[in-house]
Amino acid sequence: MHIMATRRGFIKKSAYAGIAGIVAAGRAPAFAQDMSMVKIGQLGLGSHSFLGRFVNPPDEFKGKVRCKPYAVWDDLPEAAEVLKKNTGFEKIIKDPVELVKECDAIHVEHADTRLVFELAQPALEAGKPTFINRPFTSTIADAEEAVRLARAYDAPLMCASSLEFGDDVVDMQEFIKEKGPLRAYEAYCCEPHFTWHFPHCINYAHAALGGGMDTAYFAGDFVMDLHSWTMEHKVLGATLSVITYKPRDGQPPIVGMNHIGMHPGGYHIDVYAAQENKNFILKGNWGNNMFRKQHDLFADRKAPRPYDAILEQHRALVATNVSRLTGKAVKLDSLGGSDALPYSESIRRWLFRTYKIIK
Repeated sequence: MHIMATRRGFIKKSAYAGIAGIVAAGRAPAFAQDMSMVKIGQLGLGSHSFLGRFVNPPDEFKGKVRCKPYAVWDDLPEAAEVLKKNTGFEKIIKDPVELVKECDAIHVEHADTRLVFELAQPALEAGKPTFINRPFTSTIADAEEAVRLARAYDAPLMCASSLEFGDDVVDMQEFIKEKGPLRAYEAYCCEPHFTWHFPHCINYAHAALGGGMDTAYFAGDFVMDLHSWTMEHKVLGATLSVITYKPRDGQPPIVGMNHIGMHPGGYHIDVYAAQENKNFILKGNWGNNMFRKQHDLFADRKAPRPYDAILEQHRALVATNVSRLTGKAVKLDSLGGSDALPYSESIRRWLFRTYKIIK
């Protein structure tokens, strides 16, 4: 708790000192510093190295890369040093608000989701393209305020699972048009971590099959300790978020079985339509598609998904957690501002071990 209080105090102190200057200055043009290159700043060590693709882009990307990793910050200086070396950032900036001022676009990667909104807020209020790694914030209140700021300050905002951009998403949509209406589905992710991996099912299904989620119900194992999963190689059972949907056009409510856990098999969605069911295996290079969507966000200020979709996906994830705590199905619309995702310090500890950071 002392470490957490110190982090929050540092970020809030920095934000209060710098936010007035950012707001007073208004939104800097996307290419304010370099007309040919968008400078991206990363806030925090996280589970992915998305910005490394801007240094080594996919071979199939034939256009000009118009963004570059420029500056990095983490509340642990050793973590910032590792990120600078591994990803190719040009500099470390010791204050997160100063980083926002110097950069054209912001990538919030910090693994402590409780800090995400505080880190993203100055960028959103400066009108800068902002990417937030999944999951999107911690509380419902933070998620709603992030979207409100994005709209108010014209700050393109993105939070996504890469599976949302699989080539099979369009195939599922076409299948429903031909064989629907949709009755049910089972979405599967072979990785078991609650906050990082449920979005691989919930967001994936939302992108492919649409929204209108009504209730969520949790069942199965609860995994938040990355060490026990990745280092000790324990066999972990199934975890489910059973999501029901509001009726569409007088049809019966859709039921979605969102299943994570370490069992054989890969990412897929088994779609049950009125006339036929079909299992869609994730196809295409979704990682490269994710890179293109991020490039569009940073370089062209294009957000890939509607903000209402981001909020609904987040509500479904938080509702699953509230269901875990209460043992009951939870309506997404019943959630209050303080309802939140779970957090474990094991996430940061695992990252420190992975990157060989001594803390």
